[in-house]
Amino acid sequence: MLWQPTRPFEFTSSVIDKLKFKWLAVKPVSTLIFALPKLRKLLTARSINERIVETPFILGRLPPIGAKILDVGACESPVSLMLASLGYAVTAVDLRPYPFSHPNLRVVQGDITHMNLKAEYDAVICLSTLEHIGLPVYGGRKIAGGDRLAIRAMHKLLVPAGKLLLTTPAAPVGQLLPAWRVYSPPALTKLLKLFKSVRINYGIKSESESWTVHSSLPANRYLTSAVPTAVALIEAIK
Repeated sequence: MLWQPTRPFEFTSSVIDKLKFKWLAVKPVSTLIFALPKLRKLLTARSINERIVETPFILGRLPPIGAKILDVGACESPVSLMLASLGYAVTAVDLRPYPFSHPNLRVVQGDITHMNLKAEYDAVICLSTLEHIGLPVYGGRKIAGGDRLAIRAMHKLLVPAGKLLLTTPAAPVGQLLPAWRVYSPPALTKLLKLFKSVRINYGIKSESESWTVHSSLPANRYLTSAVPTAVALIEAIK
């Protein structure tokens, strides 16, 4: 695949970070940029994405410090490192190398659908990752039903009464796009049928760029751009 979405590490991102970090300190480019207010505003403008609701949702539903946590798709999120720093025993799984280390962090590079791990985790985190599994992006390969296989694997790795904390794009009508999936509420219910208890809320982006959390998904909430405008925030208990 020639293109894949580049999601920011945190919940805000500069419009053109690569150019900014490379050129802002170089004269005469830096002199020109900072002499023109409109250009300076463009290069330092920031936008808010779905991480603004996803990350606090995850952090607010974790078991007590010291618990064993599996973070699936760890490379696009600071959560593994955050939790290791707080004292959780974290296993970070991704197809790509994880760029950080910590005494409380174990990194496993590979595919969650074909991974030999012990069923010992009090919580599994899957933050904006499920929608890409089984599609040829982020180092992955095309696998039929890859998302279903991943859910089955994550369910298996949880201890009894352990929880899956899952976030993923949502809309009233599901879609399969080149780089990710968008799930409808019925599709999510079906996907999570292995779990004894499932609670789903939705983070929804307004026209003013603000994100708020709701118990249901408005009927008019469709994917209208190349980035999600609604995400499912899911707590599922094994």
